[in-house]
Amino acid sequence: MALKFWYNLSAIGLKKEYDTVLVKRVKLCNQFIFIGILIFLFSGINNYLLGDIFSAALIESLVLVCLLTFYLNKLHFHRFAISFFFTVLSFAIFYFDSYSGIISGSYLFHFPLILAIAFVFDIRADKKVMILHFVLIFFLLIINLITNHSLFKSNFFTDEKRHQMFVFNLLFSAGAVGFFTYLMSKNNLEESFLYKKRIQEQKEAEDSIQKALTEKNVLLAELHHRVKNNLAIISGLFNLKINDDLHADAKNTLIESRNRIHSMALIHNQLYKNNNLNDIDFNNYACELINEISKSYPSISSSIKIRTNIINTSLNINSAIPCGLILNELLTNCYKHAFEEKADGCIDVSFENINNDCKMVVRDNGVGLPIDYNARQSLGVSVITALTEQLNGNSLFTNDDGTYFELTFNNQ
Repeated sequence: MALKFWYNLSAIGLKKEYDTVLVKRVKLCNQFIFIGILIFLFSGINNYLLGDIFSAALIESLVLVCLLTFYLNKLHFHRFAISFFFTVLSFAIFYFDSYSGIISGSYLFHFPLILAIAFVFDIRADKKVMILHFVLIFFLLIINLITNHSLFKSNFFTDEKRHQMFVFNLLFSAGAVGFFTYLMSKNNLEESFLYKKRIQEQKEAEDSIQKALTEKNVLLAELHHRVKNNLAIISGLFNLKINDDLHADAKNTLIESRNRIHSMALIHNQLYKNNNLNDIDFNNYACELINEISKSYPSISSSIKIRTNIINTSLNINSAIPCGLILNELLTNCYKHAFEEKADGCIDVSFENINNDCKMVVRDNGVGLPIDYNARQSLGVSVITALTEQLNGNSLFTNDDGTYFELTFNNQ
């Protein structure tokens, strides 16, 4: 019953939406007010038994101040309530310290008051308020020292009665300090338990997220693997149709279509093999693509040298697929048209990525572009134009001792 009463008392004025700091403040405020009520009740009774009816009535009136503070807390005026309570206490201790004299030990109640101020207020958010309360206590102590505790001195008390009051005040102030310390220790233990509980919950949540992320990565890797396999099947179907009996144009069309599909399959294969399922190493990809395209043209591949300058260039999948298809079209065109009138040739492929601004250059030392290449609008050029728009980039063809192509885009 007593424990339930203590919990209900501590919870006066609390709301569900309060954070832990405010909950701590309100609870401690309510607990300190209740302790103040007990001290005032017993102090008033003590003064009454000593025969000082006036001071006993004045002390008991402070119980009304405590009840008013409870009411202010219930109305959710928490900052004002606690500041009001501590201010009244400071003046009450100041008055009774002067009223009963230094021998009575009334000044001892300043210690639990200072402790209560330090406990209830948050030094990060209430630094100025705390300093004002400490300055007020110090100022009132100085006044009593300067006036030799005689500003409100009562002639009712004898030294013997003051000594009796000192014993009472010492016991109650020490008890208050001890109880405040106990409350804070208990509160700190509860906070420590809640903190450890939150850490454990956070760790469990992180483990759950990590597990889900691992499962997602496994599923994505499997998805890329299956896409690669499906594209490989389609590429294989093209291979079945490619034979020497086909017309040259039909055969070239099938080879080009197969290479386009294979260039996409290589992207998914790179993603499947990498730990990173979002980006690919364009250098490795370009090397594999060049090797596959050269196999498609065995009659001339031995006489064509391909040089690459691609260093540690990473592209996301949204940029890698269209960029890879463009490279496929360019290399295919080089093999088909650039060296028709030459015994050998050279193709240079360079790629750079500076702060996600990418530039790819493909050039050869072949016969160059025909004068009317724009008017022809071949399928390869149309594909390159469409893919460049997909990248939101820019591309250009020009003749420079052969064909020069440049593509710029942002790797978003």
